[in-house]
Amino acid sequence: MQISVCYFSATGRTAAMAKAVAEGVSAFDPGCRVRCFPLEELTREQPENIAFVNESDGVILGTPDYYAGESWQVKKWLDACPCKLGGKLAGCFATANFPVGGAVVAIEHVLTHLLVQGAMVYSGGSACGQPFIHLGPVCYRDGEEQALPMMRLFGERFARQAAAVSR
Repeated sequence: MQISVCYFSATGRTAAMAKAVAEGVSAFDPGCRVRCFPLEELTREQPENIAFVNESDGVILGTPDYYAGESWQVKKWLDACPCKLGGKLAGCFATANFPVGGAVVAIEHVLTHLLVQGAMVYSGGSACGQPFIHLGPVCYRDGEEQALPMMRLFGERFARQAAAVSR
């Protein structure tokens, strides 16, 4: 199995959460090839990175919350996506400065883009039991240590579903 964790990170918080998600994927399946890609490394000028994403069974996208939406860098990347996301399991996580609901809207925006691209969306919803990760996990400023276990759990649950879908 192969999973790509793609993200944009201005401050390093989203990058740190991407690493935790990837750790969760590896915890579920130590043999899984999982790689983290900042979006600036997923351009047509880097075909080896695009090839890894295209060959992945699942793609997880991370975004900071910018004014209750995904970052413009994530939006731009999705609008001109050089990767083939159709038919893949896809999910999303977010980081935010304030717990006022903007991160959930950002995740919804990304999940909608992924659906339009033909991806099968994974949310980690309440059917997986507690702790509930409805649409995707969120890390708030100054809450990194509390968010890391949730990000890892999301990676584990995502990998479990990707393994089931790719059979």
